[in-house]
Amino acid sequence: MSTSDAAPWKDKLWKELRLLKPEELCDRACVRFSQEGFYSMDSMGREYRIYTDDQRVEETGGDPLASDPDFQLTLLSYLIHAKAIPLTGKWVSEKDLKGGSIFFRGPHQLPAAPLVEKYGRNADLFLEAGKALGGKPLDFGDVCLEFQVLPRVPLACVLWVKDEEFPARVSFLFDSSIEAHLELDVIFALVSSVVRKLLNNT
Repeated sequence: MSTSDAAPWKDKLWKELRLLKPEELCDRACVRFSQEGFYSMDSMGREYRIYTDDQRVEETGGDPLASDPDFQLTLLSYLIHAKAIPLTGKWVSEKDLKGGSIFFRGPHQLPAAPLVEKYGRNADLFLEAGKALGGKPLDFGDVCLEFQVLPRVPLACVLWVKDEEFPARVSFLFDSSIEAHLELDVIFALVSSVVRKLLNNT
């Protein structure tokens, strides 16, 4: 699905979502359903509400990411396809995912460059931005934070700070179970959404 052609995928996903039974969906996706007609999902320390009849997403604090096409694609796809399975505990890169070594190239290369530009010389600033989004430290790179982006989908962002020998670098890691919940294009949208949050949180 392409976020640049928003209307077709939106109509399709909203229709699929309305056909699902809330009690079954809530159990497998680890979300809540309100009798007011919305699903409630926690993401990176915020609560997002997905209104099926109105076809809209809102965040209780007015987060502009709620209206972002990449983020909406991520939320809707997750609600529709999430499986009731545990995490594997195995961290993998995008290239380790089935088809990932081919898909995540060119226009679908994960957007690490903006994070390198902003945080590549300042690990403390990266930590400040990440911890404000609920990031938890992991032992990768110079600095690494794990974010609970979706109830069953964590993402780790790894930063290597620039030094005298090597340039700064950022990479992303996923629990290998992500393949059960999201397609590759949605994983790209998910990472893009997290990058936007990290760039706008300082």
